[in-house]
Amino acid sequence: MTILHKLTLNLIFTVFVVSALRIVEQLDLKLEPQMEDLEKYLEDYVSNKPFALLLDYDGTLAAIQPHPNMTYMTEYTKEALLNISSYPNVYLAVISGRGVDDVKTKVGIDGIVYAGNHGLEILYPNGTRYIHEVPSDVKANFTKMVDALENLKRDGSWVENKKFSVTFHFRAVPEKDHEKINNEAKEIIEKFGYRANPAHCAIEAKPPVVWHKGKAAEYILNHSFGKDWREKIQVVFAGDDTTDEDVFELLQGIGVTFRVTKDPNIVTKATYKVPSTEAVTKVLQWVDKKFGNK
Repeated sequence: MTILHKLTLNLIFTVFVVSALRIVEQLDLKLEPQMEDLEKYLEDYVSNKPFALLLDYDGTLAAIQPHPNMTYMTEYTKEALLNISSYPNVYLAVISGRGVDDVKTKVGIDGIVYAGNHGLEILYPNGTRYIHEVPSDVKANFTKMVDALENLKRDGSWVENKKFSVTFHFRAVPEKDHEKINNEAKEIIEKFGYRANPAHCAIEAKPPVVWHKGKAAEYILNHSFGKDWREKIQVVFAGDDTTDEDVFELLQGIGVTFRVTKDPNIVTKATYKVPSTEAVTKVLQWVDKKFGNK
């Protein structure tokens, strides 16, 4: 066996071992984590630096429901989040696929940052807003696209118009027809120059701009802490969807991230997997206890 061959085999083996360890690490929290688990995974990370907590809403702070209007945070989640929002050494932001005013109404906490439409719009506590620029020709097609999707509705599917983006929901449609109606909606969305992104029993129409939750998180942290925020703060983020993977990627090697999923085989860039919104509540309660005692 040549030296080059041996080196190649050693490299392959090393990559395999690192990947295996990564999978084991992610599966560590596949059961409901207890406070002692969070001590293990967060205690050594938290120091005297400013602490930023970024959170998704649907599927993270609130369990997924048949209709977005039915979602709610439990009293334990709301209590922990309200406490955290009052701590001067914790920075809190919610980054959602909902419209920004919608998610603010759902969370109902003043004095924190809200990002809606996957970060296309950001609302600061003082009332100022950041709106990401969308090409005028694309904006001109928005109403036409919404009308076409409205005409597609059947069997309980419906259109959520978020002003800058649209979500076509088909959770109520018989499962055997999901693929067909998804493909039809995708065709309409792309016809009008928008990007069609998969979601939970839905498809999202987003403008064709290089902007997503990861870019929004970076913008928010740049705006609040400066472009050197990576050296100045510590960040924790939790999300449940493929749209949250961009934030997981942004924070790899920098922060601690949680992907909410019951699927043990799902591939994610998050640091850890947790199985439910209840597990996220435990993370919030840990943060509340940690910073409430300072």
